[in-house]
Amino acid sequence: MAHQRRSPTLRILILSSTCGVFLNVFQTTIVRAEWYVGAYGGITNPGAFSNATLSSPTLGGGVANARISDLELKSGLVGGLKAGYFFNARPWLGVETDLFTRKPDVKQQTIVGGTTAGTVFAANLPTTSLRLTTWAFNVIIRSPTMGDVFQPYGGMGYALFLANGSQGGHSDTHITPGFQLVAGARILLAPQWAIFGEFKFSRATIRFGEFRGNYESQLFVLGVMRQFK
Repeated sequence: MAHQRRSPTLRILILSSTCGVFLNVFQTTIVRAEWYVGAYGGITNPGAFSNATLSSPTLGGGVANARISDLELKSGLVGGLKAGYFFNARPWLGVETDLFTRKPDVKQQTIVGGTTAGTVFAANLPTTSLRLTTWAFNVIIRSPTMGDVFQPYGGMGYALFLANGSQGGHSDTHITPGFQLVAGARILLAPQWAIFGEFKFSRATIRFGEFRGNYESQLFVLGVMRQFK
């Protein structure tokens, strides 16, 4: 049996119909989405820089990857921006991108460390400047049954931590992955405006200057949000 060839006109009609269906689905998804952008500020409690190692040509007579005592970090202010959306088809589920920065400098302190060769040392560590910027990608779950005025939510996501440390006129920058947990609530003030409060917990193994170790922080922030429906 001979194969029937489709005419060019029929092919164009099929292609146009397929593209039309795709564009209609895409447009419907965008229109039905609840978009939002927000800005916020607050305080951060970074705790201590734990499981830290130090590589230095001067401290301890010169050491490489020496284990040291936990480093105390300074609390301070945090500021950030975020944007995301929820689908009307699943009003409880959303995605969000979150960018914030803070400055948890290392306090001046005495550190005690040791090497695998059995060498033990103590040294006076001056203040080390540290700027930490986090870019997170979160999955957000909210409670639509609470109504439109008050909406609690929570989420978690993957994050990139950009650490810039400087001491004695020398600075360097490193990027490492980590994760973030979020819990908060927003209160609607007007049809398109809301205020929100959040608790954020983030964790990563970061490197800055001569140090490498585990960083954990707790953030408490308040902000304002603009919604687009």
